[in-house]
Amino acid sequence: MISSSRPADPKTAPTTTGGPAGSTALVLTTAQLPAEVRTGRCQCGDITYEVAGIPDDPHLCSCEHETRISGGPAVLWVGFRKDTLSWTGPGGEPTWYATWPTLRRGFCPRCGTHLISVADGSDMIMVTGFSLDDRSGTDPVGHSFRDEAVLWMTVALGPVPSLDYGPGTSANGA
Repeated sequence: MISSSRPADPKTAPTTTGGPAGSTALVLTTAQLPAEVRTGRCQCGDITYEVAGIPDDPHLCSCEHETRISGGPAVLWVGFRKDTLSWTGPGGEPTWYATWPTLRRGFCPRCGTHLISVADGSDMIMVTGFSLDDRSGTDPVGHSFRDEAVLWMTVALGPVPSLDYGPGTSANGA
């Protein structure tokens, strides 16, 4: 389970400011605020997860791996720090499948929902955007492998949100 408590650190400890006689106001820095926790799940609900933080690099991907796995023209990926991920459902972790020598995908073995992409050596994980219960702040900012997208798909996004590192990957591992 993700914990939002942090050890006291003099650089990030709350400070007080003087107010009217006898009163003080607590001032928190951004680093001290609890990270926003989001939940997600597969279709059947057997595999559920939590991630924390601000969504990073939400983007569509139309590489061959994504279109085959999803059965659709693109997948929406949203990044979060790997150390904020916890599996919370009765099914535990998903089943893993390597789609590239350095990239694993997690899916529910019961219903088949594709949930996560993890690249070796990355501090980030990418979750499928539509597995999130709250998709606010996940509008895609780019479209990787857009040159592989089906011709009838029109996307008004920048071509690449970050550098591509091979089929089915971006800098953040999707």
